[in-house]
Amino acid sequence: MKLLILGATGPTGRHVVDLAVRSGDSVTAFVRNPAALGDLAERVTPVTGDATSHRDLAAAAAGHDAIIAALGRGNSVRADGLFTRASAAVLGAAGEVGVSRLVWLSSFGVGDTFDWSSATQKLIYSTLLRSIYTDKEIADESIRSSGLDWTWSTRPG
Repeated sequence: MKLLILGATGPTGRHVVDLAVRSGDSVTAFVRNPAALGDLAERVTPVTGDATSHRDLAAAAAGHDAIIAALGRGNSVRADGLFTRASAAVLGAAGEVGVSRLVWLSSFGVGDTFDWSSATQKLIYSTLLRSIYTDKEIADESIRSSGLDWTWSTRPG
């Protein structure tokens, strides 16, 4: 498969890239800073762009079978609209270039999984991580209602 991976330089994205390459997939790593790919640069096709830019994503996504978004905010507790803006750009770009498959990494505690969280987790999600979780909830809902063949995934914390 030809995969476009967003967030390829983060911890989860690097893992996804490694798994895809080991599986024999052709990987395009969509990054802000190609130097951050380090040793991955030799095993992927790096494309520099902004994950919130419809134009950048449409140019990168053309000819791919799927988009995998493993975007994150690192150590920040502020979303700054990253997930809502990126989901809008991804959905628009995918529709424009005919990519119908999307894998979107969210977080445990967003949406229905909030109910499965412990009391301590719920407190953290609704206070310290409130900005990020609210933004992710909006992004997740837009993806669920997009009509794309999507897979929504969560990870703890």
